[in-house]
Amino acid sequence: MISQELRIGKFTSSQIYKIMGSPKVEATYRRSKEIEQRLGRSTEMKTYSKSMAWGELVEKRVFDLLDLNYELCSSTTIVHPLYNNWSGSPDCINKVKNCVSDIKCYEPLNFANYADVLMAQDIQNFKYEFPKEYWQLVSNACLLDLPNAEAILYLPYKEELNDIRILADNYDGVDQYRFRFITESEDEELAYQIKGGYYSNLITFLFEIPEEDKLALIEKVNK
Repeated sequence: MISQELRIGKFTSSQIYKIMGSPKVEATYRRSKEIEQRLGRSTEMKTYSKSMAWGELVEKRVFDLLDLNYELCSSTTIVHPLYNNWSGSPDCINKVKNCVSDIKCYEPLNFANYADVLMAQDIQNFKYEFPKEYWQLVSNACLLDLPNAEAILYLPYKEELNDIRILADNYDGVDQYRFRFITESEDEELAYQIKGGYYSNLITFLFEIPEEDKLALIEKVNK
């Protein structure tokens, strides 16, 4: 399961893009991890937002839309076998594609921007336009020693919203109240698109990670 103890004071895949950024951003992030080690807790307070709750719930629907070769592992925290200051919680593994996958369920504007980049199938453009998402994939691939990564993006069609509401109603995990807004909201208050338009509801980009990017990330973590 996801363990905060395995994330405290460690570079995590979801934020590791910061050590690949400017020296100031890198130093600030590194400092926050040093403070976490001293405090024995995260420097961030636990927060709740509708966007976070939506993404967490809808991720489960996306997994059901994928083929049977995908193994959901987002509830597991992995620590790098050589660098114990590096951890992450990948969404999926596909052993047939020999890849780690990450699922994003963005709201309409960010969905469209991310979709345009993924549909271009250009690794360098992906790295430039969405560094956070790119380096998260690279990080998780390093943690799992996999050569390939796959970005998965989902925005439901309007007719899928009732199925998502049912998913929210039947959620049996902790903090079920977080998803109440999904069942109580009108369609226009939720993220969706019209079927038959420019975008598919499910967009993917599978690629082989450049070895130099893996080595660059490992060098930064080691530093």
